[in-house]
Amino acid sequence: MDTVGPARVASVGGKWYVLVVVDDFSRFSWVFFMESKDEAFGFVRDLVPRLRNESHKAMRAIRGDNGGEFETLAPVFFSIYPTANGVVECKNRTLVEMSRTMLDEHRTPRRFWAEGVNTACYIANRIFLRAFLGKTSFELRFGRQPGVKHLRAFGCGCFV
Repeated sequence: MDTVGPARVASVGGKWYVLVVVDDFSRFSWVFFMESKDEAFGFVRDLVPRLRNESHKAMRAIRGDNGGEFETLAPVFFSIYPTANGVVECKNRTLVEMSRTMLDEHRTPRRFWAEGVNTACYIANRIFLRAFLGKTSFELRFGRQPGVKHLRAFGCGCFV
C-alpha cells in the first residue's frame, strides 16, 4: 500500500490524497481518498478485518515504502516491511495516467480526478490479466468472471 498526492487540485469532495492498496497475489486493488495522509490508518484499520473475513486467511504483512503513514499499524495488526514496493508504485502510475487520459479525452475539469482514479481502479481490476495465470484480478479474488455489460464510456451523459 502507498499514498499518492497531494493533487494539484482538490477533488469535488475536498480530497487531496489517494491510498492505494494492492493484494500481492491477485493484484486486486482498492483506492481510498483522503484529505490528509494521517487518515490512512483509519482506512486500513477498517479494511484489514474485512479482508480477513472475506478470505478466511491470515494476512502476514503489509509492504510500504517507509513513508510514515502506517507506523502506527505495526503493533495493532502485523509486521510492516519497509521495502521499495514496485507493484504499488506501478499501480499508482497506471491509475493516475488512466484517470488523466479519461479526463483529458472528454475535457472534464481537473476537480473530477478522484472519480477518474476510482473508475480506473474499477476497470483495471476487471480487464488487466495476470501474465502467467491468464486471469483478471477479479477472477483471482472472487473465483468468477466479472460482468462488464454495465460499463459505459467515461464522460457519457447520465441521469440521476
